[in-house]
Amino acid sequence: MGSERIIVIAGALVAVILQLLVAPYLSIAGVVPNLLVAFAMAVAISRSGSFSCLLPFLLGLVFDFVGGGPVGAMALVLMIVSVAASRAFQLVDNDSLFMAFVPLAIGVLFVEVVYGSLVLALGYQASVADMLVYRALPCFLYDFVLGCVIYLVVRRFAHPVAAARVELTQLR
Repeated sequence: MGSERIIVIAGALVAVILQLLVAPYLSIAGVVPNLLVAFAMAVAISRSGSFSCLLPFLLGLVFDFVGGGPVGAMALVLMIVSVAASRAFQLVDNDSLFMAFVPLAIGVLFVEVVYGSLVLALGYQASVADMLVYRALPCFLYDFVLGCVIYLVVRRFAHPVAAARVELTQLR
């Protein structure tokens, strides 16, 4: 097993532990961060060439089991959106942070909106406007900021070649 995979697996375990133990205490106005979505999307963008859909599926399943929502909903949504974001990043990658953050933002927004829509469709009693205003958009902002930070960390430590290339271009 390569060192990149070990780092990603260790990061996923840390994300799960932080989601379970720390995230409930980081809520802002009732919005709890979803470190699992942020981590899965950041890994999907940073490792777009060698990305697997198993990690987002497992992280989504963990969220489903501890989150109280329908089991399998986040796993399905996170897997599909992270694979799509990974493929989109391969098309627009030009080694700039902006081009990494755009698919990350769009992916996190899609995850939150589609997951909220699935929860509504499966019987949660709320309006579509409430889901968007009070759940999807605040969660998107929180998860996107965390995803940007996690992306920078994963890019730095899980890609020694990419990090060396970035440092080389900064020296020029």
